[in-house]
Amino acid sequence: MKNAQQTTNDKLWNSSSEVLTLTDKKVWQGSHYADFPEIIEDGDAGEFTNESVTDDADIPGPVAGLVYRDRDGTKWVVSWSNSTIFNHNTLLLP
Repeated sequence: MKNAQQTTNDKLWNSSSEVLTLTDKKVWQGSHYADFPEIIEDGDAGEFTNESVTDDADIPGPVAGLVYRDRDGTKWVVSWSNSTIFNHNTLLLP
């Protein structure tokens, strides 16, 4: 069995010419208490770490997603999966 990554360290760079505001989040696996950036100003980066809850979780490794919204309502979705049953990946959708 392959090892799960125990943390996801991420830096979200905002070059959208808009302020991005966190409007929704879903944590399937990992810490529900991660400090996700609430607001990311244009030209700034928001950083966070999402940790696996325990080494012996049913599905170890963080799996989560965030939704950011700009002033005109465009939503940006970023998600990641660093578990043993999914490929290690990050996805960003405007």
